[in-house]
Amino acid sequence: MKERRTIGRIGGYAEEVAAAVRRRRETRKPRVRVRIGHGEAKVLPEDSPTGERLLDLSQRLVDEERKASGRV
Repeated sequence: MKERRTIGRIGGYAEEVAAAVRRRRETRKPRVRVRIGHGEAKVLPEDSPTGERLLDLSQRLVDEERKASGRV
């Protein structure tokens, strides 16, 4: 009886790992999350001009840091 519970538990873990792997493989769109003056987090709409501009600027910062550290 104990062996069945162990096998069931292992099967449950395997399902959780498989689900995690599937989630990681999904392509995720970049998003812009900002903090408003009082600390509230807000995700900007993906098609907003402000969101697009902040995403572009952040990508430039990351690219410059990679160049500076030699990790191109």
